[in-house]
Amino acid sequence: MINLNYIKWILVFLIFLIVCITFSLLFVEKDQIEKEKSPQINEYLSGESTLSSGVGIAFHFTGKPIDISMMKEAGIKVARTDLLWSEVEKKKGKYKYKQYDELTQGLIESGIKPYYILNYSNRIYEENFSIVTGQGQKAFVNYVDNVTYRYKNKGIIWEIWNEPNNLKYWDTRPNYDDYALLVEKTSKVIRKNDPSGIVVAPALAGLNDNSLKWLEEVLKRGILDNIDAISVHPYRSYLPETVIQDYKQLRELLTKYGKKDLPIITGEWGYPSEVQWDGIKLSQKQQAQYLVRTYLINTYQKIPISIWYDWKNDGDNLSEIEHNFGIRGYDVLQSKESYTALKSMTKLLQGYMFSKRIDVGNPNDFVLEFLNSDGKKIIVFWTTDIDHRIKLLGSGQGNIIFMYGDYLGTFQLSQYSSFDITASPRYLVFN
Repeated sequence: MINLNYIKWILVFLIFLIVCITFSLLFVEKDQIEKEKSPQINEYLSGESTLSSGVGIAFHFTGKPIDISMMKEAGIKVARTDLLWSEVEKKKGKYKYKQYDELTQGLIESGIKPYYILNYSNRIYEENFSIVTGQGQKAFVNYVDNVTYRYKNKGIIWEIWNEPNNLKYWDTRPNYDDYALLVEKTSKVIRKNDPSGIVVAPALAGLNDNSLKWLEEVLKRGILDNIDAISVHPYRSYLPETVIQDYKQLRELLTKYGKKDLPIITGEWGYPSEVQWDGIKLSQKQQAQYLVRTYLINTYQKIPISIWYDWKNDGDNLSEIEHNFGIRGYDVLQSKESYTALKSMTKLLQGYMFSKRIDVGNPNDFVLEFLNSDGKKIIVFWTTDIDHRIKLLGSGQGNIIFMYGDYLGTFQLSQYSSFDITASPRYLVFN
């Protein structure tokens, strides 16, 4: 006679076993996704990587080999540009990528990580330069779905829009709900399609009281749960070192919303040369000073990716601000002093990690120590004060290198060693 209770317990056990196996597979799949993603996050967003791995540039071309070659030569590791929705989808449901295919291949083959901005509006769906309709939101998500699947598994940084707090780039207000919803929808698609990718937002225009008020409104709507890093554009016409206090305010805001350790990256920041801008006019030498100091200050502040704006001048009008942000001239073969300074910095600090800031008794003096995996040391120093001399304690010897890579002589460090410190960074390269 068949024992029904016995059969019932067997069925219960089998169901339990199936449920356990199902959950186990789900966790294995989730763990595998995290493993695939972890190397990208660890390398670029930990704040503990070498300076050189996060040196980036913004650009406006689509894959010219000479530009990519010169970027590689300058030590650029990350390159940011628009992946324009309106260029990819000119007819509804039809996507064309030829120029972006060539660009993506060229960057990756040169060891440069693509940083693509998923933007802007598309007039075949939206009347305004924004996304506010259900039709527009759905179409934008479809575009993101298509492009992130096409370029999956390449470790690309995906940024959702550019400066949505700027009326120039999102012209309907208020836009807190619309933008936060767009981040939520698109981030899910990106994560599904490209586990190797890094999702960042909102490319905040400015880092000041007004921009932080806008940011807090979208933080209230939960965008921090959908991104791997927060991206900001801390432009200013004054000293780059002043950003330290602004980063402090931003971190306090992130802490308020439960994300104290969320990485901060500067997706755009630069200074034009030889043109009047907000009451100042920087020479090429001053632009070069600010460029090196911007990268170094960001490293000191544990900013894992720093994107300088811009690769080359966007035109040849010396009285137009937007035409003069480049580190090269409008003709890419024309070098600026900032290009030389960048190339020198990346070459000297290749493989070096920030170790500590050395106190020399003046808060306006910046003396930063870098170490590599072999224990070798480089000290970089400059001041925002007038030129003077500083004393460095310790031991060791090596070469003194100027901002442009020029050899200035040797040094022998002891308790009596003193050095000239100016606005131009210098390197003590220890033997």
